[in-house]
Amino acid sequence: MGRRIVKAGLAAGAALVLAACGGGSDPATDASTGGGGGSEAGQDGAAKTTSLAQPDSLTVAFCQALDNGNGGEAYQVILRSFAAKDGAFGGERTTALPPGAEPAAGCGGDGPSYSAGTAFDKGLTLLAGTVDGDRAAAFDLATGHEVGAPDPDSFTKRPKNGGVAFHPATGRLWYDLQSQDFQSTDPLGSRDPKGGLKTEENTPFAKIPDLLEQDGATADTALATDGIHAVTVPDGGVVATSTTDNGVRLSRVDRGEDGEGSGVGAGAFLGDLATVGLDEDNKVFCEPAFWRNATTLVCDFKQLTFSADYKKLLKTEDLIPENDRINGQPVLSPDGKSFAFLSKGEDGRRGLFRGDFSGGEPKKITSVDPPVADEDNLRTTLIRWN
Repeated sequence: MGRRIVKAGLAAGAALVLAACGGGSDPATDASTGGGGGSEAGQDGAAKTTSLAQPDSLTVAFCQALDNGNGGEAYQVILRSFAAKDGAFGGERTTALPPGAEPAAGCGGDGPSYSAGTAFDKGLTLLAGTVDGDRAAAFDLATGHEVGAPDPDSFTKRPKNGGVAFHPATGRLWYDLQSQDFQSTDPLGSRDPKGGLKTEENTPFAKIPDLLEQDGATADTALATDGIHAVTVPDGGVVATSTTDNGVRLSRVDRGEDGEGSGVGAGAFLGDLATVGLDEDNKVFCEPAFWRNATTLVCDFKQLTFSADYKKLLKTEDLIPENDRINGQPVLSPDGKSFAFLSKGEDGRRGLFRGDFSGGEPKKITSVDPPVADEDNLRTTLIRWN
């Protein structure tokens, strides 16, 4: 997402703006969730302390961008979880981020929000972001406070961080390390978010291909720090991306003749694969969502099946019927048999829907109404199926 520099020193002003736009109220009582008695759950204090990552639950993020009164933006993030089976309301968090803080994904720009899952840790207790546009940080979703912050009185010069993401398995906070004011062949850093900089580990630029080949989760995290939305096969090494000009592309890790890639950032180590069916005469336009297995890619609501060597697209299947609804990115169920997604109908209301890979019309789980009235400045994203 594009960077926005939000000037510090406006904590009181940002708080007033948040309160005026709904940030000071209980969002669970401001709008009906449409499932499982949401307003009653929101009034119960347990709904604000229970884990949002309960097994077989779906978590939706609402990000509200607000004018901080000085030409910048302040952010409020609201998370709500619903049971995947019947849509019962499971819990929520409402967090106003401090001045100068911007979430790693899910807030800026227009249209779908990709890579939003890497902005949150596995337990949905922390949010990754940047401070003043150039320092990686993690924020407690219960308080909005930064955790593991550097010593404010120390005389040190740190590399800048343009991209930041949580590793979905290890929970470490990953970020690029730019020693100059521009991106170059710099290493990647990672740390225990609560442990702070004393737990930082660095991966040299030349070793980034090892990360891309390690496993899918690690590769996706490394690429996210470079601002690349990608999904990697489970065992790593082969990456699916998409562009507006060329559609879906498959890439394999390429170390280059000198072993250091041909560009900057993690994306420098990706070399295009020549895949029949994804060539100039057969472009497929959709956004990769996840790999079901080593050769089956879900891309928006298409299922693409490739040969074992990825040289040929064997089959393309539609996962949902053709429709006029506005549908968000699907997420995969833990058992790999189903997928869920947000969808908006002609009445302008969103709902959570569940589909399976055998085809047919998706089934509605619950309605998902906005927690604040300011929809023009609100982005809604399905984070994951826990």
